[in-house]
Amino acid sequence: METTESFYSQEVVQVRTPTWSQGRVVLVGAYVLAGELNRHAQDLPRALANYDTALRPFVDEIQAQVKPRLLRLGMPMKQLAIDAFHAVTALACFLRVPELVARRSKEDRGGAWKLPKPPDRDAG
Repeated sequence: METTESFYSQEVVQVRTPTWSQGRVVLVGAYVLAGELNRHAQDLPRALANYDTALRPFVDEIQAQVKPRLLRLGMPMKQLAIDAFHAVTALACFLRVPELVARRSKEDRGGAWKLPKPPDRDAG
């Protein structure tokens, strides 16, 4: 990689797991996790379980919508395909296509899931 004139790397990863924490290791949705840790500062297992309960419906919904085959479109293997992907992406951004799609989208991209409210700072 260090000696090549041109190096291209791109990674798209989707983690699907039945649990998001084990001991003191956790996959993070920082805002939600911070709220649960604040609510249950003395009970880490409960905070992590509540974090999972709060965030999992949203993650499950999003993961059901994003198919691995669709993700592979953004990971071309040949130089010509990489160049074409970059050109199409640049053109779409120049034309503000993502912004237009987001504004015209009739569906709320978060579905029915709503971000939890932060805990009351005086509580606890």
